[in-house]
Amino acid sequence: MKWSIKRTESGKLVRDYLLHDRAFSNRLLKETKQNGAIHVNDQPVTVRYRLNTGNTLQIRLPAEDNKIEPVEIPLWIVYEDDHLLVISKPRGLAVSPNMNDTVTLANGITYYYKKRNIPYTVHIVTRLDKYTSGLVVIAKHRYAHQLLAKNKIYREYRAVVKGNVKEKEGTIDLPITRDLPSIIKRKVDQQGKRAITHYQVLNEMRNNSLLKVWLETGRTHQIRVHFSHLGFPLIGDDLYGEDDSNLDGQALHCRSISLKHPIYNQMIHCVASYPEVIRKYV
Repeated sequence: MKWSIKRTESGKLVRDYLLHDRAFSNRLLKETKQNGAIHVNDQPVTVRYRLNTGNTLQIRLPAEDNKIEPVEIPLWIVYEDDHLLVISKPRGLAVSPNMNDTVTLANGITYYYKKRNIPYTVHIVTRLDKYTSGLVVIAKHRYAHQLLAKNKIYREYRAVVKGNVKEKEGTIDLPITRDLPSIIKRKVDQQGKRAITHYQVLNEMRNNSLLKVWLETGRTHQIRVHFSHLGFPLIGDDLYGEDDSNLDGQALHCRSISLKHPIYNQMIHCVASYPEVIRKYV
C-alpha cells in the first residue's frame, strides 16, 4: 500500500499518520514495524520519521500464518484486487471449516492464495449459511478486514417463501434471540436484540412468493426467523418451518453487495447470478 502525503499531513510522524489518519491498530503497527516494511520514497524509515508534503509512504504488511488446510475447489470470483475478494458461494458449501464440514469456501480460498503466493490468511467479512447462496466479501489482509468492520455493507437478498404475502412491501422490526437449549436456532423474543428486515414482493407463483429483502441489522438467521414468525417460512427451510419442497436447504440468495472500498474509498457494487432454485421464480 502507498499514500501520497498532502500538505495538511506534512510534519506528522509516520507512527501518528498510520494510527490516526489511516486507522492502524496499535497491534498492527507494532507487527508492521517488526515483520513488515515501511518506506518513504523507496527508502526504509522508522515510525519516528517525520513526513513532508509530496512524500510517498509505502507499507508492506507482515505475512500472516494461515492454518486452514488448502483444498482445490471451483471459485466464482466476482471482484478481486490486492485487498478484497468478492466470491459467489454455491448452495451447500459452508463458509468456514467446522466439525461437519472440512471442504469449505475458506479451504478453497486458502488453496487459491497458496497458488498465487498471497501471504495472508482468510478474513471472512460477510458470512452466509451453508445452504444460502450468493456473494461473500473476503478481506485479503487484517488491515482491510479492520477497516471493513467499521463500514456499512449493503446486501440485498432474494428469498422464496411459502404462501402469498398480503403486504407487498414492508418492514419487520422484531427482536431476535437464541432459542434455547438449541445452540443453532433463533426466535423472535422481546428480550432479544433489535432486528430490522425490509422486503418487497417481486413475484407470486404456485402459492409461493419471491421477495427482495435487505437488512438494517445482521442477526443470525434474521431473514429465516422473521418470515417464519410471520407465517411465511422460506421453502426448503426445515429448521424454521415444516418443509415439503424436497429442497436441500432454504431458498435464499445474496443477490448483490455494495460497499465503500476500505483502501481506495470508491464504491463497489457486485451482483451474483441466480441459482436454479431462485431462477424459476424470477
